[in-house]
Amino acid sequence: MQTSRSQFLILATLFQGGLAIVSFGLAWLIGINPFDRLQITGRAVAVGIAGTIPMLIMFAVTYQIPIGPLKDIKSFLIETLGPSLAECRWYDLVWVAFLAGCSEELLFRAVLQTWMNPWGWLAALLVSNLLFGVAHAVTPLYAVLAGLLGVYLGALFQFAGDGNLLVPTLTHALYDLVAFVVVRRSFLAGQLQVGPVE
Repeated sequence: MQTSRSQFLILATLFQGGLAIVSFGLAWLIGINPFDRLQITGRAVAVGIAGTIPMLIMFAVTYQIPIGPLKDIKSFLIETLGPSLAECRWYDLVWVAFLAGCSEELLFRAVLQTWMNPWGWLAALLVSNLLFGVAHAVTPLYAVLAGLLGVYLGALFQFAGDGNLLVPTLTHALYDLVAFVVVRRSFLAGQLQVGPVE
């Protein structure tokens, strides 16, 4: 059953907003202030934007080589997200990408990775992104790819971003925005090829 634009936006906002609430609750329980890790600087913006490039290259390669499990992932994205994304306006896509980038990076980087850092940065990076992959387990390969992207985002946060949450948040949000646009276009192109249903 296809969701309307408003239903999709409400569901996305409730889910991602709920994730943010869980993040704040967990941060409170373990004694972390996630906003201690957020600084708006020109360097962070530049690194966050530049950090999107390797992720987009990986997305382009995996999306354009629809073989085996990659074909299943592409089909899933187009069939499941495509109809809802096609209903959205450009600013809706920006909103959902922004929410996903903020809430997921808040939980997996600012809270979990930071909390686990005393175990060693490598353990924190791997464990927090194992959870990130599991949270995206649409298919086994999708979970692995998401986990790898999570490791990349965690490394940006830890090293290139000097622990600044803005870096992976911006990278994540921009990546999601481009992916949404591509999936939306793929769905609409498929609709044009099939033609109108009579």
